[in-house]
This record gives sequence, C-alpha cells and structure tokens, in this order.
Amino acid sequence: MPVVLPFFTRFKFLIVRWMLSLCLVLPWASTPVQAQVKRAPKDSTKKVTFAAIPMPNYNRSFGFMLGVMGSMYYKVSPKDTLSPSSSTMLMGMYSTSKTYMALGVQQFYLREDRWRLKLVGGTGEIFFQYFQGLPNLPPPVGEVYDGGIWVDFTTNTQFLVLDARRRVLPKLYVGGLFNAQWATTVYDIENPLTGELPSKSANMMSVGYSMLYDSRDNVNYPTNGYFIQFKNSFIREALGATSDYNQYEIAANNFWDIKKNSNTILVSRIYANIADGDVPFQGQNFIGRDDLRGYSQGKYRGDQVYAIQAELRQHLYKRFGMVAFLGVGTAVDQLQDLSEAPVLPSVGAGLRYRMIPSEKINIGLDVGVGREDWSLTFRIGETFGR
Repeated sequence: MPVVLPFFTRFKFLIVRWMLSLCLVLPWASTPVQAQVKRAPKDSTKKVTFAAIPMPNYNRSFGFMLGVMGSMYYKVSPKDTLSPSSSTMLMGMYSTSKTYMALGVQQFYLREDRWRLKLVGGTGEIFFQYFQGLPNLPPPVGEVYDGGIWVDFTTNTQFLVLDARRRVLPKLYVGGLFNAQWATTVYDIENPLTGELPSKSANMMSVGYSMLYDSRDNVNYPTNGYFIQFKNSFIREALGATSDYNQYEIAANNFWDIKKNSNTILVSRIYANIADGDVPFQGQNFIGRDDLRGYSQGKYRGDQVYAIQAELRQHLYKRFGMVAFLGVGTAVDQLQDLSEAPVLPSVGAGLRYRMIPSEKINIGLDVGVGREDWSLTFRIGETFGR
C-alpha cells in the first residue's frame, strides 16, 4: 500500500530542485525556436516553426519519467490569415516503473477556421494502481488498511481518435467523433491455487457527435472568451466494442483578462465526464491530470467525474510567468451517489515559460496538493482548452 508522505517536509528539496532544473532547461529548450524565427522569411504565414524539448517528470505512481516531444506549427494555406496555425506533435516517454507511452497528435485548422480536424493515435503500457474499498472490514483491520487495499495493475493499450468539426454559426462548431481503443489489463492478484494473474480485455469502439462554442482570442493562450464543448459518444458491440454504454463530456471554460493588459488572466472551469451503462474497468474515469491536479495515485475513480476549478495566470518577467489554481471535485459510479461522495479539494501553483512566442506556446511545471495526495507535472500547453 502506498505511503502518504508529508508534502512540505520530505519533498521540499525535491520540488525546489525540479523548479531550478526547469529554469535551466527552459531557455535551452527554446533555442532552436529562436534560431528558426530569426531565419524565417518576412512572410510569417509561410513559416514552419519547429520545437523539440526534453520532458523530465515525476509521479508518485509512475516514478521518475523521461520523455521527448517534437512539434511543428504551420499554416496549411499561406493565404489563410484567419485560421490558427495547424500543428503536428510526436511524443514518447518512459518511466522507472516501466510505464511507456508513444503518442502522435495532428491538429488542422482549415478554410479560414471553418473546419477543425483532430487525429490522435498512440500505444503504451501503463503500470498503475486502484484502491479497492472494503467497507465491511472489522474496525482494527479497517483502520490499518484505510478501509480497503491497493491493487496494482498493468494495462497495455492502443488507441485512435478522430474529431472533425464544421463551423455552422459564428463561433459555433458541430461535428462527429470516432474512437477506437483496445486495452488488456493484468491485475497483480495472484491466484493461490494456480499462481496465475487475472486479466481482462476490453475493446471500446464508438461513434458520436460534438458541439463547441469557441470565442477565445487565441487557441493556445486565451486571454478573453469562452470555450464550451459537449461530446456524446456511443460505445456499441455492433462496432466491435466489448459492451454497450454511453459517454458524455461537458466542459465550460471562461477566460477573463482582469487588468486588460494580457498579464493577469483568471480562468474558471466546470467539467463533467459521465459514463452510463455497462462500463468496463478501462473505460472508467479517475480524479487527476487537469481535473483535478494534486491527485496522482488513482485512488478516486468511477464511471463519473465532476469538478469545478479556477486558475490565475500571471506574467512575471519577459518569457516567465506563474499560475495558481484551486478546485474541488469527486468521482462516483452513479449520479445519486453524489450526496455521499468524498469531497476532493485541489490547490497548487506552477511556473511557466513562453517556449514559442509566435504561437503563444508555454511549457511549465505544476505542483498540486489534494486529499492525502500530491502531484508534480511537467506540461506543454495550458489546461482547460483541449
């Protein structure tokens, strides 16, 4: 069972060291970009901007991670001055727990931003854990095991996602979704008779639709506007899935330029990810990542996740900035369980560096604290707009 370590004592040196490392890495990581911008032709619409950065990271479950990301930003049509820059990104990472992931993301903005196409594909093997609650344990045993036990598992997965949207009204996009994921999970619970480890496979094939209202002034680093989207996917056996269920994802984000100078931005967010039906283990949601930062162990998971958050983004000096965030959320299996669900707070701060000024691409480091948990995350791009 993982041991919850005091955050501000044992890990104080670790976080300071990572902050200092980030300050040293960031200027080096932007050097190729600066050189590219300097050599670029005067017509910036014809420019292709490249960036490649190392991605050191630490996670309480995965351990130390090292990866690399390469990306390029460009205009598909040099004459199109209204579309944001399209992008191609490749990323790979490996951790001390033997977790690995390879990922590719292609984002197109086409025809004066009338079309938005996104293709994501990847493969990986994830060594993680979940918390199995055992509420009927005798009190002495229950206290020792915190009401349950931790179960380690390994999931090998491959996935492909296609999201195509068309602008139908000013700022409003409607489109279709396709998702295919293959996953096999092996649980570290040895059968005492055979010595075998139980496993379970799941195929999650879905089609669906999405709606997006996007009035942001910039897709990478907004200072004003709304980003509100709704996605509804239908996972069906007829498409090759293991079971039938529905998934609903709702995200409402507001960006407010407090001082009207793009230096102090307040972001608010309401988020819900709801699965309903015969949901496999691999299709469940869990608290963590962007919703909510501060949770890295995977203890709180369920078919449904709800979160409310706010983040303050402050420019500091030249390319440097910082963020501070707080929020609250929970994870349940059914909506009627909300009244008895644990309240999960999240609070933290992070450092930012403007890696690609022309595209307003930031990289940085976030430290989040949750309920008996914490997280340390190296990130490319901002939260609440993906």
